[in-house]
Amino acid sequence: MNDKSFNSALLVAILLTLVAVFAQQFFPQKRFTVWPNSDINVYFYSSAQGNSAGDNAPAAFWLDQDQSIWRCNYPHITNSDYFACSFNALFEKALDTGIDLSGYTHLNLKLRYTGSAHRLRVYIRNFDPAYSNTQDANSTKFNYINLHTGDLENELHIGLDEFSVADWWLTDYDIPRELSRPDMHNAMTLGIDYVEGMEPGNHDMQIEKIEFAGEWISAEHWYLLILFCWMLGIFFYAIIKLIQLNKQSKHDVSIIHQLSDKNARLQLEKDKFRHLSTVDALTQTYNRFGIDNIISSLISLHKNSDKRRALPDFALMLIDIDHFKRINDRRGHDAGDRVLRNIAAIINQHINQHDFLGRWGGEEFIVIMPDATKETAFILAEKIRVLINETLFEQHNPLCVTISVGVSEKRDNEDFATCFKRVDNALYAAKTQGRNCCVMATDNLPV
Repeated sequence: MNDKSFNSALLVAILLTLVAVFAQQFFPQKRFTVWPNSDINVYFYSSAQGNSAGDNAPAAFWLDQDQSIWRCNYPHITNSDYFACSFNALFEKALDTGIDLSGYTHLNLKLRYTGSAHRLRVYIRNFDPAYSNTQDANSTKFNYINLHTGDLENELHIGLDEFSVADWWLTDYDIPRELSRPDMHNAMTLGIDYVEGMEPGNHDMQIEKIEFAGEWISAEHWYLLILFCWMLGIFFYAIIKLIQLNKQSKHDVSIIHQLSDKNARLQLEKDKFRHLSTVDALTQTYNRFGIDNIISSLISLHKNSDKRRALPDFALMLIDIDHFKRINDRRGHDAGDRVLRNIAAIINQHINQHDFLGRWGGEEFIVIMPDATKETAFILAEKIRVLINETLFEQHNPLCVTISVGVSEKRDNEDFATCFKRVDNALYAAKTQGRNCCVMATDNLPV
């Protein structure tokens, strides 16, 4: 596929995606009609109108079944505090099997009420073996919502997430917290009754619609399907491109190997010359050029950092071998070279892994300690000084060697030259104090 064909296919896919995204809101809803529905069994659950006159007729009955009007006759005198008067639609297919309403999102109600009640209740009973049993019909979960009768003038669209579970049911059946949420996956019954403001007399209700509504596919699932199609298309496109790239790579592999071999040789030469340019050949420590590069890198790194630093950029240690010229004059330059190598090895063994050791010139060595204080550097310098003082050089013709050390740290907004001058003054002070000692640079040292 060339670029033009691919761009055309991509444009078509984007347009189809936009159409699919906007089309979701026009999808027809799935509906389950409870009333009117001749396949649903309905019944009235009510107390008798029993009173002192002995009237035991049921309190709830059809006033006009053709018009779906039912009446609740609330007596002046009841024989108990509880008076039942409700309309019920039975979903039950078996003693423990009902209808799954969890796939619906709304309950659409159209009721017309005449009477004194202020509120009525719509409830859905759900069966779950975790809390229900077939011997106790009241053990089904009591999901309910209370509605103000003044809101019945228009059709109501009630979200199923507005339902709650009755506190009395939770208490009577000692339901744990994990089972206390509304549940309608196995609904057995839907009922309508009155909960507040009922006065003695007739309460008439016409049921025009009881209907559950929901989406055949939710917006989330629809968008996930669109995303899946895109991912599938990208996957197949990637496979095609991989096949093409594999063919192309086979054509180029020999050239790549040739370039790789040539680059490896050039890298080896580059590393060789870089090593020669930054490392002292005698002691295998950094030479002055290498130290200059390290200093520049450290200063640049800390200068570009936005964070306020609690530690200095680095501490500096300047080491000079005492009376080194005397060693060369009396033992020869070969012995002097061995002393230089041995001292470099001792220092290297005792500085930290991230510290840098270099030969500054002649018999002088320099140690750079990033993020270290002058106190830390001084302790390490004293340790190295003692080790060298206790080491016998030239075993066949023992030779004692000592060092003098100047120590300091780089201050904020100070360049390396100024810092080095203070360390050099500290080294000079160590020399004038009799050598074989360490001196920490202070502001009082002469410049």
